[in-house]
Amino acid sequence: MNSLIYIIRFVWRIRYWLIIGPLLVALLVYFNMGRRPSRYTVTSTVYTGIVSGYDINTVAGTTHQDWNIINNAMDNLMNIITSEATLHDVSMRLYAQDLVHGEEEKDNIYILASNYRSLLRRTPPDVKALIDRNSESATLHNLLEYEQADRDNHVYGIFRWKHLHYSYAALSQSKVKRLTHSDMLEISYTNDDPGITYNTLVLLNDEFVKQYKLLRFGEINNVIAYFEAELARVGRELRSVEDSLTLYNVENRVINYGEQTKHIAALERDFELRFQDILLSRDGSQQLVETIEGKIEGLKTFRNNALFVQKLQEISNLYSRIAASETFEADSVQRQNPQTDHLKQLLDLQSKELAGTISQISSQQYTKEGLSTNSIVQQWLDAVLLNAKSKAELKVMIERKRELDKQYGHFSPIGSTLKRKERNIGFLEQSYLSILQALNEARLRQKGLQMSSATLKVINQPVLPISSEPTKRKLMVVAAALVSAFFILAFFMLLEMLDRTLRNKVRAERITGGKVLGAFPARPGLGARRYEKQYQQIATRYLSNVVLDYFCLGGSHILNVLSTESGDGKSFLASRLAKQMAQTGIKVRYITWNKDFDIDSKEFLLAGSLADFVRTGEDELSLSDADVIIVEYPPLAKCSVPAALLREAALNLMVTRANRTWKDTDQLLYDRVCELSGATPLYLYLNEAAREDVESFTGLLPPYTRMRKLAYKIYQFGFTATED
Repeated sequence: MNSLIYIIRFVWRIRYWLIIGPLLVALLVYFNMGRRPSRYTVTSTVYTGIVSGYDINTVAGTTHQDWNIINNAMDNLMNIITSEATLHDVSMRLYAQDLVHGEEEKDNIYILASNYRSLLRRTPPDVKALIDRNSESATLHNLLEYEQADRDNHVYGIFRWKHLHYSYAALSQSKVKRLTHSDMLEISYTNDDPGITYNTLVLLNDEFVKQYKLLRFGEINNVIAYFEAELARVGRELRSVEDSLTLYNVENRVINYGEQTKHIAALERDFELRFQDILLSRDGSQQLVETIEGKIEGLKTFRNNALFVQKLQEISNLYSRIAASETFEADSVQRQNPQTDHLKQLLDLQSKELAGTISQISSQQYTKEGLSTNSIVQQWLDAVLLNAKSKAELKVMIERKRELDKQYGHFSPIGSTLKRKERNIGFLEQSYLSILQALNEARLRQKGLQMSSATLKVINQPVLPISSEPTKRKLMVVAAALVSAFFILAFFMLLEMLDRTLRNKVRAERITGGKVLGAFPARPGLGARRYEKQYQQIATRYLSNVVLDYFCLGGSHILNVLSTESGDGKSFLASRLAKQMAQTGIKVRYITWNKDFDIDSKEFLLAGSLADFVRTGEDELSLSDADVIIVEYPPLAKCSVPAALLREAALNLMVTRANRTWKDTDQLLYDRVCELSGATPLYLYLNEAAREDVESFTGLLPPYTRMRKLAYKIYQFGFTATED
C-alpha cells in the first residue's frame, strides 16, 4: 500500500510536467504537420509470368516448377526495380522531362509550378543551356553527356544529393512487394508532387522492363555472338581446306582417288596378262618363222627384198598403231573410233598386198620334204606377220609399262596427302556441326527468354493522382502526446530512482534504511501561507505526542536531537518541542551544545552520562527535577557523541531536511550512530517536508474544504467511506 501511495504521490508531484509537456509536444506536432506538404501515392501492378508463364519448356512438355528458382527470380525482379542503375536512369529521364515540360506559372501533369520554380532556381546556367524545349530525348542526351563524376557537376549530384524528387534517397522510397504467391508485383511510390509521383512510376516501369531484358538477354546474346563468330571462323577454315583439296585434286588430276587407283591396279593386272601373252606369241611366232625358214632356205631371201621389207615395216607400223590405239583407249572408245577401223582396213590391205608380193617373187614350189611351197610360204608369212604383230604390241606394252609405272609413282604419295586433308576437313566439319548445334541451342534459349520476357506486362497502369493521401494528423498528435508523456514519466522515474533526495517517508526509509518518526512542514505556498502556524502547531503537537510514548515510568526521559550536518533545523525543532511540552505542564530541561556544554572538553568526550558534563545554573531546572530532558548535540560531521550518552537516552532523533541530498557521509554517520545507540531507538525526522508528506503523519491539514476532504479521502483509498 505504501508503495502504491508513493507512486501516486510521485505522479501527482510531476502532474504539471505530464500535462504541459505532452500538450506542448502535441501542439508542435499539430502545427508542424499542418505545414507539411500533401502526399500523393501512385500504384501499379506488373505481371511477370514467372510462375504460370508459357515458354519453350512448356512446349516441350516440361511442367515441373522449382519454387526456389521461382522465388529467387521474383526477388531478382524486385531487386532490379530498386537497383541504383535503374533508379539513375529514371532520375535522369524524370529530370529531363521536368526541365522540358515544366511551367513557372501553371501546374501541369509533369510538375507543380512551385516545384518547377524551385528547380530552376537550383539549376545553374550551364545546365539550363542543355535544355531543348522541343525534344525531351535531346535534353536527356545533353544531360548524360554533361554528367561527369565530379562533386561540382550539378547533373552528377542531382542523383546523389538529397533532392526531394530526383535523388537516389527519394527514388529508393519506392516500394515493391509480391502479391501473395502470384505472378504479380505491386509497385508504389509516394511524393509531394502528383505529376512527379505519377511520371516517376511510369518511367520506373519502363526502365524496369528495359533493365530486365538487358540483364536476361545480355548473357545469352554474348553467347550467341561468340558461337556465330566461331561458326564463321571454322566455316572459313573449312572452305579454305576444301578449296585446297579441290586445287590439289585439279593439280594432280584426281577425280576419284579410289576408283582411279582401282583402275590402275586393274590395268596393271590386265597388262601383265597381256604382256605375257604377247611374249608367248612373239616367242612362238619367232620359233615358227625360224622353223619354216629352216625347211625352205629360199625364204631367207625375202628378208633381203626391199619391197618385202618395206611392206613388212608398214604392216609392223600398222600393228603398232592399232596396238597403241587398243591399249590406251577404253573399249567403248575403241568401238566408236573410226580411225582404228581404218587402220585395221589398211592392215588387211597391206597384208593382202604382202601376200601378193610373196606369191610373185616365190621361186620354189616345194620344200625339201616335198611339201607344197605355197602352203609353207603362207604359214611363214602368217608367222612373220604374227611375229611382227607381237613385236609391235610388245613395244607398245613396254611403253605402256613405263606409263603405268609413272602413274604408280604419281598416285602413291597422293593417297596419304588426301587422307590428311580429308581428316582435317572431317575434324573441321565436326567442329562446325558442334558449334552450329550449340548456336541453335543458344538461339532456342534466346527464344525461350523472349517468350517469357514478353509476358512481363504492366497490368494496372499508373494513374495521375487527383487528391492527396489523408493525413494522420490526429493520430500523430495523440501518439506524440502519449509518447512524450511516456518519456517524461520514464525520465522522472529514472531521476526518482537515481535521486538521493529524502523528500518523504518512503524515500527516506528506502535510501537510509532507517525509520521515519515524523515530518515538519516547509513554508507553504501563497495559497496556504495563512495556515503556516497551524501546520507548525499540528506537526509539533504530533512530534510531542510521539516522543512522549517512548518515555516510560522509571526509565530515562532523555531525548537526544542529532543531525549529520548543520542547517537541518534541529535547534528550531528542539526549541518548539520544548515549548510544546512546557505548555502541557511538563518540566522540560532543554540543553544545547553551543550554550550549555563544551564539545571539546574532556568531560564531554569521556562522559558516561549527562551529569558528567552538564552543570545546572541557579535559574535552571536540575536534571533530577526535570520530567523531560531534550539534549541538542552538535552536527555529527563536527563532533561525535559518546556511546554512553546515546544509550542513556530514551530516544535518539536524527533531524534532517527532506529537501536535501542524503550523501554517503550522512549514511556512514547514521550507521555509526545506529550502532552506538545499542537498544535505544534511533529515528529520522524530516524537516521542511511538503504538506502532503506531513499529512502522512498528522492527517489532513487545513483548509478543511469539501474538495480537500474528498481528495484526501481518495488519496487514502477511501473510495467507499461515508465519514465527513
